[in-house]
Amino acid sequence: MARNQGRHRIARRTKIATALLGLSIAVGGLVVSTTTGDPERAAADEVDRSQFVDITQVRPNVDKPEPGPNASTGSFTVDCGRNENGHFNPDNFIAQPGVRNGAQHLHDYVGNLSTNADSDNDSLLGAGTTCRNGDESTYFWPVVRIDTAEEAEGQQGQERRQGDRNQQNQDQQDEAQLDEPNADNELAGNDGEIQRPAVVDITFKGNAREKVKEMPKFLRILYGDAKVSTNGPANARESWTCTGFENRLIKQYPICPEGSDVKRVHTFPSCLDGDNIDSENHRDHIKYPDENGECGNGLTAVPELTISLTYEIPRQIQVAGQYKVDSFPEEDHNPFSDHDDFANVMSDRIMDRLVECVNEGRKCRE
Repeated sequence: MARNQGRHRIARRTKIATALLGLSIAVGGLVVSTTTGDPERAAADEVDRSQFVDITQVRPNVDKPEPGPNASTGSFTVDCGRNENGHFNPDNFIAQPGVRNGAQHLHDYVGNLSTNADSDNDSLLGAGTTCRNGDESTYFWPVVRIDTAEEAEGQQGQERRQGDRNQQNQDQQDEAQLDEPNADNELAGNDGEIQRPAVVDITFKGNAREKVKEMPKFLRILYGDAKVSTNGPANARESWTCTGFENRLIKQYPICPEGSDVKRVHTFPSCLDGDNIDSENHRDHIKYPDENGECGNGLTAVPELTISLTYEIPRQIQVAGQYKVDSFPEEDHNPFSDHDDFANVMSDRIMDRLVECVNEGRKCRE
């Protein structure tokens, strides 16, 4: 079995299990386990209930600049599926090239079929794709899980969890010492039933002030900061909302009203420094536009990528604080650590169609 396609517990239809750790349940004819990794450490995964916020109590906070006379107002949406082929791994070839388990949490992939720790420009080309139009770009983000395991250890459990986190932080100082994953390419510390997004929307838009230029092939872009607790909030983004409430984004997990679904919105930076496809910190080569939509001096507008992920998580699970995003151990499933990665492997023909569509103000879907 290929390492990037392990046997993961995907919720084809969300079901709630209040079983003991390690118990297996049947879902849609498939046998799925309620836990992954060492049960002795599973309790370390409970999410802080204060991280859950009623979205209806949040004021609108999303402001978009008014388009100017030279704006590029079109959109180009790519259908790459919802990872129906089960492409997962705990790698990140952009931030940790060549390091197996470098992400220390599980990523959900669409697009390029081959993406793993050892990916490079040559391996990505011609590897095949889940995208209907042949786009071989790679798009990946941490999975979301439902975890109904009960925390019943009190203060003793909290003290042990803090000890575990201290040890994990020490272990991370040496990449060569990273733990090996289990048969599902997962590490202990990210437990629960993986939720496949009900909707994956990959859309490229333009710039409020100018026409966009083509993205150079193999351009790498990061969204958010997977280590916000360590690095601070400068690169972290408010990513969470509910369907019907997209005019407000929060850094906590949302609790949605009936009829509304949990949604993650990841809008990538889009002001490029020349033709650079990457930088040492993977951020300096591409920046966000300012509040007026303008790119800074010396930067050129390229198509703005937004990946939106919608999840049908039962409201009782939201209210109980029993869903979470995979994370590095020290983040403890902090929703503000949400992040996303993209590498452009589009053919020149697809990129030309994208840029033409956006610059002409059309709405295109492929």
